[in-house]
Amino acid sequence: MSDFSDSKEQLKDWSNRQDWSDNLVTSYVRAAEQKCNAEMRIARMIQTDQSTIASRCAPLPPDWLEMILVRIASSSAADGWTPIRYKPQDEFFRLTAADETIASAATWNAYTIVGSQIYFGGAPNTVDGTVYKIAYYGEVPVFSDAQDSWLYDKYPSLYLYAALMHADLHAIGEEQSAANMKTLAEDMIQKLNNEHMRSRASGSRLTRTRARSFG
Repeated sequence: MSDFSDSKEQLKDWSNRQDWSDNLVTSYVRAAEQKCNAEMRIARMIQTDQSTIASRCAPLPPDWLEMILVRIASSSAADGWTPIRYKPQDEFFRLTAADETIASAATWNAYTIVGSQIYFGGAPNTVDGTVYKIAYYGEVPVFSDAQDSWLYDKYPSLYLYAALMHADLHAIGEEQSAANMKTLAEDMIQKLNNEHMRSRASGSRLTRTRARSFG
């Protein structure tokens, strides 16, 4: 029996509903994954992608949820990569469309996102292309018999709470249980998010605020 099968049997046991179909239980698992994708941002979700582009835009990875960092290959940078900054769509397209000369002078210094596409500012290198690298939060794995999930391995209780929340929402008279499971799942997600944010800043120097004298 796979981990996925074990998890579905566990859901049935917790709900005391052995009559639930396999498809129904799987739908609760998928709903739990959807909730985690919407609300959770932790280190294990961070993915990287690198590609070469010879035009102004490129498709984002299929599992992309949120951008962390975008860098462009640059021989002048110490590590060979120069970070570029996000611009809102109206500002980005107004800049590049209004004055091609200005945009070309600041080649690849900005990006924006429209739907599932990332747009780069400046004149593209249509001959050799430009290499870019992104770091982003990606979707949690789709748990199945053919694919294990680090989310289930590392945080089985979160998977259980989130799935039971949706299961209880579909059961008559289990509204309070659904609310309890929702609270447990969201509390755990919030704690994991906070822990991730603290770890991202753990290497920063402590800056003390200087007290000012007004006398």
